[in-house]
Amino acid sequence: MLRIISRILTGLIFVFSGFVKAVDPKGGAIKIAEYLEVVGLHDTEGLSVILSIALSTVEFILGFHLLIGFKIKRVALPTLLFMIGFTIITFFIALFEPVSDCGCFGDAIKLTNWETLIKNLIILPFSLLVFYQRDKYKCTLTSVHQHLLTFIGLAFIIGISAYSIYYLPVLDFRPYHIGANIPEKMTIPEGADEGEYETSFILEKEGIKKEFGVNDYPYNDSTWVFVDSKTKVIREGYQPPIAALNFESTDGDDLTDAIINNDQTVFLAIAPKLEKASTKNIKQLIDIKDKAFQHNHLFYFATASLSDACFKFDMQHQAAFEYAMCDETTLKTIIRGNPGLVIIKNGTIIAKYNHTQLPDASQLKNPLSHSVQALQSSNDKTWLWLSFTALIGLIVITFKLQ
Repeated sequence: MLRIISRILTGLIFVFSGFVKAVDPKGGAIKIAEYLEVVGLHDTEGLSVILSIALSTVEFILGFHLLIGFKIKRVALPTLLFMIGFTIITFFIALFEPVSDCGCFGDAIKLTNWETLIKNLIILPFSLLVFYQRDKYKCTLTSVHQHLLTFIGLAFIIGISAYSIYYLPVLDFRPYHIGANIPEKMTIPEGADEGEYETSFILEKEGIKKEFGVNDYPYNDSTWVFVDSKTKVIREGYQPPIAALNFESTDGDDLTDAIINNDQTVFLAIAPKLEKASTKNIKQLIDIKDKAFQHNHLFYFATASLSDACFKFDMQHQAAFEYAMCDETTLKTIIRGNPGLVIIKNGTIIAKYNHTQLPDASQLKNPLSHSVQALQSSNDKTWLWLSFTALIGLIVITFKLQ
């Protein structure tokens, strides 16, 4: 019984981890790029995407075999090595915190580095048991049927990754998903846990530095000179899903309120870096901008590139965009496209498009109506559930055909 539980539990973790990474491969690539930055590798966008797809595929396929219960002898060792390797990595991440979030479950479930380490330490013994008991797992499927199942699993997970790269993530776990109200996501609810923090002060007198707390601070001794202060987190308080969001014009004017608190429809094109943005459909984006202005709507082009890069980009494409400067990480979180398009009404995101799926400008005579249709279409995950049904159906058929 423990042997079966170990196989199923390990399989479930691997399948889930691989799947939530596969639905957002660019998100996984951003996290991998952070790791590569730590070891001194820079500008690895292409490599990071490849590694992201490879990681999600390997995780899903290993878990797929364990969960269904075939080719256990072949997958037991790589599963164990995978767990040992990532347990060691997460140990050092928890210890030194080079990144704030390991990204093991993508944006679906956020774990601290220590929580991730504990999770790995729990799963590791189960994967060890699967490895040592690998010869006792029996499978009645023929070799042909086992290969067929492997192909089905690969086609499913790679297909989802490819779709999510070309369009947008099929499931959006980020706070900027369609239907999210940005101001509400930035608000701390009344009565929310404020957390507990301890602040100490480092003062200096006659060349001697000393640390004081709030209770023993020498308020009446002006000979002490302030040097520094430190704040220790005793208990983390409530953190809103969107901690900060700021847009500025190239002249330094604040555009945040005009974008997220406006009863006019706001078209927000986004390219984290103009230098790396795809220009294949830039004419279509310009047409959308012109159509927005014709109907008295707002259009901004948000980027983290410098003003000179904005000017160069605009002159090159004769775009006449109004640029909004924003943090690069924030823009990559809002939308995975480069460029992408977000439509906002009264602070609510009502549509999102990658540059590969931009709507025709003629459809946007009434952008709110069109965006509501896009929202309904986006929320309709029928094809995704049909894919799951097809996957399960093919697995059942394979078993019955043996």
